[in-house]
Amino acid sequence: MKGYIASPLTVRHLLLAICCILLLIITQRLNVQTDLTGNSRHTLLPQSIETLQLLNSRVDVEVFINPQDPQLPAIQTLLERYRLHKPDLTVSTTDPARDPGRMRELNIAPGGELFIRYNHRLQRLSQVSESSITLALQRLAFDKPPVARFVTGHGERSIHPHSNADMSILAARLQESGYTLETTNLSENGAPAADSGLLVIASPLSRYLPLEVALLLDYLSNGGNLLWLTEPESDDGLKAIELELGVTRHPGVVVDMATQNLDVDRPDFAVANLYSPHPATSGFSAVTLFPQSAALQLQPNREWRATALVQAGEQSWTEAGSLNAEVSFGDDSREISGPFPLILALEREKAGRTQKVLVSGDGDFLADAWIANGGNRDLADRIFNWTVSDNHLSPIARPAAPDNRLEMSPMATVTLVTFALLLLPAGLFATAGRVWYSRRYG
Repeated sequence: MKGYIASPLTVRHLLLAICCILLLIITQRLNVQTDLTGNSRHTLLPQSIETLQLLNSRVDVEVFINPQDPQLPAIQTLLERYRLHKPDLTVSTTDPARDPGRMRELNIAPGGELFIRYNHRLQRLSQVSESSITLALQRLAFDKPPVARFVTGHGERSIHPHSNADMSILAARLQESGYTLETTNLSENGAPAADSGLLVIASPLSRYLPLEVALLLDYLSNGGNLLWLTEPESDDGLKAIELELGVTRHPGVVVDMATQNLDVDRPDFAVANLYSPHPATSGFSAVTLFPQSAALQLQPNREWRATALVQAGEQSWTEAGSLNAEVSFGDDSREISGPFPLILALEREKAGRTQKVLVSGDGDFLADAWIANGGNRDLADRIFNWTVSDNHLSPIARPAAPDNRLEMSPMATVTLVTFALLLLPAGLFATAGRVWYSRRYG
């Protein structure tokens, strides 16, 4: 019996099949990714990777979002980039509609939120981006929690639930995010140390004593961080603080006709969707609502670097007259038209650190009655996270892509337009006419 001799063609097919199987096994076990984009926008920034290396135990991420939300795939892709560098980072997705009781208990924002847990500490995010996730991980990586002290003794908004004007919802949210909240009376306790956290002045109703104003000025001169929520026509006795910061409150209440598009029937509300480029508002685009706000103005002050963080739109003005009758711009010579700042962020180098001060013309947008409107809750998280002493955190900023803008000379533009709009259509019509003529007449 003669032995079977495989043909060269059969051997080639067998070797090809073996190579394909080996290649399939290798591709399943070996994951290689290459980002060829101009600014590596499909891979994590070096600061993000360095932050993950600071976390020496498990990180749990829970995404509260509707499974049909179009943002979900992008969020999952972004979190997967983090998981590639930290395998013990777990990601789970929860549908808010399946457990409404838990959603009410956690006070989940309508658009969904992201919870990051590490060593029994929590950071929660409403706007998801690499910058916000990395900054949240950095805060979790450092053992010392941020401290926010709320000044009392002048009718300020309380962090405990007494009325809709208080800020108990915000306080609970800050505590969930790892903040230590305290209250302080300046006349009894004096001003806190400048490097001990954040001092909050929340819409006082009565005047500060001259001694208390002096304590606040010393606190600022020593480099302390401050969050100051003011109100229109507020007689709080803090004129010296305005002069120190170079901030002026315009007379009157901000009126914004843009609220009519949101079915808001009160004239003394301002709608904001203008945010300056700033770490506190990076990637933030939600509409925010400011009830009864004062308009701010920055006086020339070379010592502070100032940013108009949030601005009222062009349909707004400061109404200095009565709001009970029909309002219109120009009835009072003190009135000014928008846009103008509603929140100012100030920075300067002081005592070897970056001092941060944030001044708002309104405190109602953080009150229990209004914080759930629009993007108010997320804006509150952002301004606290920026204002609190975060000098040990690395700035997260991706460089602009060099290939996202096409710049052409005037001659090249004319040539391209002429070719695309004239020559190319004319050539197509000529070709079509020639084909039609040859088919009809041979």
